[in-house]
Amino acid sequence: MNYTIEKNDQYSSIKPQMLVFDKNTCELLRSKVLHEVASSSKYVIVNITTVKNCTADGVRELIKLGTELLNNDGMLIVTNAEDTFTRLFSKADITFIPTDVEAIDFVFMDQLEKQFLGMDDAEK
Repeated sequence: MNYTIEKNDQYSSIKPQMLVFDKNTCELLRSKVLHEVASSSKYVIVNITTVKNCTADGVRELIKLGTELLNNDGMLIVTNAEDTFTRLFSKADITFIPTDVEAIDFVFMDQLEKQFLGMDDAEK
């Protein structure tokens, strides 16, 4: 799987270069994402600009990845998705955001929200 990756303390951004999300490509992506989460941030932004098709197996793998990240206080954020993909994942623990810049802003806002909610809980 060819991809580019950008990492910092708050998030990892992965841009896979693939046309189809099927079981094999999504398993590869899932293992790469889980590796990144283990070594850096729990927020993962996946830019799927090049993806033109997604199979049912691919949908299941991405839903599983979104659930795993959510269970570990992380989040899977998908950017630049075609409208048909957002409908496929409507009930999944995956956040769809139009652009990478908006996804980065979303990560910072989510972290601030969690920080403020944590402060409220500590005061009680």
